[in-house]
Amino acid sequence: MYFQRGTLDDEHIMLILRTLPVDISFADEADVLRYWSGATYKTCDARYVGRDVRDCHPDQSLETLERILQEFRAGTRDTAEGWSQEHGRTKHTRYFAVRDDEGVYRGILEVNQDVTALRTLEGEQALPGW
Repeated sequence: MYFQRGTLDDEHIMLILRTLPVDISFADEADVLRYWSGATYKTCDARYVGRDVRDCHPDQSLETLERILQEFRAGTRDTAEGWSQEHGRTKHTRYFAVRDDEGVYRGILEVNQDVTALRTLEGEQALPGW
């Protein structure tokens, strides 16, 4: 597949997605869940792929999800984020409107990351170290 700065084949795309230190899901412009990966979605299974994204969210989050979808579709917002703490870990959740080159809404990307270790960073370490 050709990208703006190079090419990747399907295997490399899969390996990259699997290696990213985040959990992600993607639902298309029709709100159909097309992809998810990572521990965040441990309660999801293959039956949710191809179904409405609302089907795999708990009832208490549906009102917020609906508002995010509406605002992304309308173009009034492109991101939404939140964070939660559970079992001493901090999870950061971000939603991004996915748009094509003409700015047309094509879907929603959810990105979850355990940021517990990031919250402890102090000072500066400009180059990677061990």
